[in-house]
Amino acid sequence: MHQVKRWRAFAAVVAVIGATLSSVAPANAAAGFGDVPVGQFYTEAVQWMVDQGITTGTSPGCFEPSAPATRGQVATFLHRFKGEPAGGDEPFSDVGPGDFFADAVAWMAFEGITTGVTPSTFEPDKLVTRGEVAAFLHRVEGRPHAGTEPFDDVAADDFFAVPVAWMVEQGITTGVTSTTFAPSRQVTRAELATFLYRVAGEPSVSLAGGEVCPTAGVQSQLAVAEALSYQLLNDLRTGLGLDSLERTGTMDDFARTWSATMDSSGNLQHSGGPYGENVATFWGGPARSPEAAAQRMHDLWVASDGHYRNMTRAGYVQVGIGFWESHDGWYATHVFR
Repeated sequence: MHQVKRWRAFAAVVAVIGATLSSVAPANAAAGFGDVPVGQFYTEAVQWMVDQGITTGTSPGCFEPSAPATRGQVATFLHRFKGEPAGGDEPFSDVGPGDFFADAVAWMAFEGITTGVTPSTFEPDKLVTRGEVAAFLHRVEGRPHAGTEPFDDVAADDFFAVPVAWMVEQGITTGVTSTTFAPSRQVTRAELATFLYRVAGEPSVSLAGGEVCPTAGVQSQLAVAEALSYQLLNDLRTGLGLDSLERTGTMDDFARTWSATMDSSGNLQHSGGPYGENVATFWGGPARSPEAAAQRMHDLWVASDGHYRNMTRAGYVQVGIGFWESHDGWYATHVFR
């Protein structure tokens, strides 16, 4: 009976999303997306990507600029950026011929742009760091020579050191600050669009208006909360001498769906899914910030012996992070493996 209720709750998520979000396109939106405002650092870049056929967004009216990019998405953007050249047969067991990124991954493997995460797996749902995307861009552009990069958090022997130096020399990046590149931080879809646009020489564009993105407001709030929660988790682990955990898109989707399901079902409970799992809720009202929600969830889990064990288990290597905000507060799920 409990399992039936859980799956009914999953089905109700769509209704929750539709009921809690506005369907009015913002007046200052651009590039055909309701979540791409005019005047952002990535606005022209997204418009250029649309004009070039590099992106159609994640769903009608939505680009999700704050969402982290997956390896499958990065491969697809790079492949389209280069005109979708042909490649050989891709060698990875986790890439099927019907996957939207299959041709792109085959091309990347054929050209030596990627060797996969392992010799037999590409891990298309794994999220991409800024250091990794720098290396991909550098390889796509023929591995040009570069001097020394200026960032304190990039060592000379890092695999992305020359790519980052090249990006600086070409004006593709100025870093997160004047002294840091943040190579281990996940690259967002907005940052990826901007990097590609700058590699292309920042051609002029004419901004089109935006369409309705039903989830625009929620996407931004959730992305902020999830990013901070991920940072707090890995800060905890590295402070204890443990390896950082990697986020994956599939596990993120599972975690966010379960957080929304807890809201729609009115119950704080575990999903019974295939992962180690932490769940929490914070009924602080929707006016509370995503930063406050992330910190509150983190503190609750640290204070709970079972949840803390999940957060600090040495055998875990991946995590999915999903937050949900509703009229009565916040829900959060971490899933581990």
